[in-house]
Amino acid sequence: MTIAPRWQCVVWLSALSLLAGWLPDGLDALAWRREAIAEGQWGRILTAHFIHLGPRHLLFNLLGLVLIAEWLLKGWRPADLGSLLLASAVGTSLFLWIAEPGLQWYAGMSGALHGLWAGAALAGWLRSRHGVAAVALLALGVKLLVLNEGAAGMPVVPSAHVFGAASGLLWALVRTAPFPRASRFD
Repeated sequence: MTIAPRWQCVVWLSALSLLAGWLPDGLDALAWRREAIAEGQWGRILTAHFIHLGPRHLLFNLLGLVLIAEWLLKGWRPADLGSLLLASAVGTSLFLWIAEPGLQWYAGMSGALHGLWAGAALAGWLRSRHGVAAVALLALGVKLLVLNEGAAGMPVVPSAHVFGAASGLLWALVRTAPFPRASRFD
């Protein structure tokens, strides 16, 4: 039995997030911290997306991941999933660094999840004009404009959601753009 790439992604991200949470001082060691990144701890640009504030935070993010995988990632190749996830995580972190100079820390998968949501929905729409993709894009817009302050009493960095979505949209535009292909004999 072969596990579809989207579910492999869910399993790997869940496992990495659970392992990160079990590390002693994991939040302090892995979170996006401006001072630590400025001192050269560049790995935090990625690790911040695997560490969570607690079990409830992790559960909310993994639930979002499962919903995105079920509705938007059917038939995706591992390379596309990986590149979208990487673009979303790195893009979120870099946008936070540049556009939020007062922000000192960030942790959680929600920025990258918004990138997955946006990138998968836009790529789906650009490739097939599928109704699910259109509804997903509309729902994302409503979520970002109306419901971006978070839920369940957890601290939220709303701009991380916007920056993640922007990163995913950029990925989809670049990935699905009809670039002319040059012959290798030119």
